[in-house]
Amino acid sequence: MHLTEMRMFGNSSNNMNLARLLTFILFILLSINSVAQDYKASIKQRFAEYSALMVAHEFDKSLDYVPEAIFTVVPRPQLVTLFAQVFNNKDMEVKMISFNIKEISDSRKIDSCYYANIKYTSVMSMKINSDTTESSEVKVNRLSMTKAAFANAFGSDNVKLDVTTETFTISPTKSSWAISKNGQDGWKFVNVEPKQRLLMEKILPKELIEESIN
Repeated sequence: MHLTEMRMFGNSSNNMNLARLLTFILFILLSINSVAQDYKASIKQRFAEYSALMVAHEFDKSLDYVPEAIFTVVPRPQLVTLFAQVFNNKDMEVKMISFNIKEISDSRKIDSCYYANIKYTSVMSMKINSDTTESSEVKVNRLSMTKAAFANAFGSDNVKLDVTTETFTISPTKSSWAISKNGQDGWKFVNVEPKQRLLMEKILPKELIEESIN
């Protein structure tokens, strides 16, 4: 074999090895990306199941999707009762309409659990049943004051009022932490609520609480 042929053969062999190496690296990268997408798909699926149960007023079943530590603060039966009181109140008609995820952060492991932050929009309607004998002036003032209270709680851009039906539609963007023991499935959810810090401290690492509310 001539020297030139040997060089060509050597270059061809090196190129093949390089191609195989690049193919292997690409396979690994795609596999890692696939795993990342799998756990985010699992979060979306679990969140959709949780949301559907809330919309359907299946409150007891919906609590399978929240961390058990919550029940050390408020017992599970008591939470079910509280939900039922809110959504089956003769003085107020409350309906959960939808929950739509906007963003899921990459997960991270802290101590023995994995955490991923979720940004989502919830849509709910609320109608306060009024005294049918009230005057139009009283009605206008009542609706105005109620809207102002909701705007203060959820942001003015997230509160709409249908004056004809006296129904408020509230659609704030909220934050929740998805929590899993293995980082792949079994995700459970806890909302970020600054006014419920003591409850959050039972469930979330301090660094996540600080990150969420600051």
